[in-house]
Amino acid sequence: MRKRGALLPLGVAAMAVIGLSAPSAQAADWTYIGMYASKTRCVDAGQQYQREGWSEWKCVNRPLSGEYGLYIR
Repeated sequence: MRKRGALLPLGVAAMAVIGLSAPSAQAADWTYIGMYASKTRCVDAGQQYQREGWSEWKCVNRPLSGEYGLYIR
């Protein structure tokens, strides 16, 4: 009985670690970072995120405002 009581918290902890290390479905989605006044500033920020380890970035133009939104994944 004592062994079962000791193994239960260990099993729960192992399941939590496995759950945290598994890739999530949201990992493939784009994450919005913010708006930039010019495409040059957006590109500079995107390149900085890439240097920090993000695999992709994109700048999306908002036609009515003339600003660019930065998205990373």
